Amino acid sequence: MSIERAEGLAEQLRDARIEGGAFRLPPRSLIRISGTDAFRYLNGQVTRDLGRLKEGEALPACILTPKGKLCATLFIHRSGPIDFGIGKSDLLVESPLEVRELLIERLERYIVADDVVLKIEEDPGGIHFFGKFAVSGPGLGLLGSVVTRLGVPGLDVEPRSAEKVAQPLLDPRVVEVLRIERRIPLWGSELDTKTLPPEAGLDFSHIDYDRGCYPGQEVISRLKSIGRVNRSLRLLTAKNPTAIPAGTALVNSSGQRVGVITSSAIQFDKGATIALGYLPLIIPEAFFALDPLTGCGTSISIVADTPQ
Repeated sequence: MSIERAEGLAEQLRDARIEGGAFRLPPRSLIRISGTDAFRYLNGQVTRDLGRLKEGEALPACILTPKGKLCATLFIHRSGPIDFGIGKSDLLVESPLEVRELLIERLERYIVADDVVLKIEEDPGGIHFFGKFAVSGPGLGLLGSVVTRLGVPGLDVEPRSAEKVAQPLLDPRVVEVLRIERRIPLWGSELDTKTLPPEAGLDFSHIDYDRGCYPGQEVISRLKSIGRVNRSLRLLTAKNPTAIPAGTALVNSSGQRVGVITSSAIQFDKGATIALGYLPLIIPEAFFALDPLTGCGTSISIVADTPQ
């Protein structure tokens, strides 16, 4: 990468931290759930209370196995009235594209005698505006759905509307640095079907503990009552500005494996590597990212829990 290009990315990253920005949404799975039992049915399947779902907003949630592990992470959208009793409701369930078939199978399994229809919808794409950029900048006045994608509320805008804003989109590498800095877990990197939501910090954003039953609730409630899981997702940094491959083992000073890197990126403005990785609750005093080819270890430090 040229010096000019790196400097441009560094400036873009600094500005995005303060002002926000806009980026193209990744491919998504969209499943419309409709019918007279749609609200009651879906509310009994997910980790959030859909009674808190506001029109024009998206509610982050999880759908779990009976053992409390992830089937998918979701954004649940509504674009019109919802009948909280018996009456037709229309909900749009967004999930990572790679879990669509698994999610449909999971949803269909619990439809017994319910008037519920599942329909796959085409992903229209779109642009996400976030931060000051969305509320007082170029995104001001645009119509869209309010979604929290990078730890702050933002606005999903369809491509046709977003074209009215003559503003360069953030480089995907900058968006990835922001995602990692803000500890936003990604399906296929930090999240899979073996993950318990509290391990990835999803209990703070994707779970309502004061709601009724759903598959997996007993496990999630038990984890909350004992106050811990065996591992947790941590924000890590290394002074060496080289991206560390996902799956790289984290080892202690004795060479014992203690964790794993799930994502990493170079902080262009700081000349360092930022990463996410799973570590046990009791963290060794010193640990390293072990290069599987050379056997050399890169010293890794835990970033303070206060998000940047």
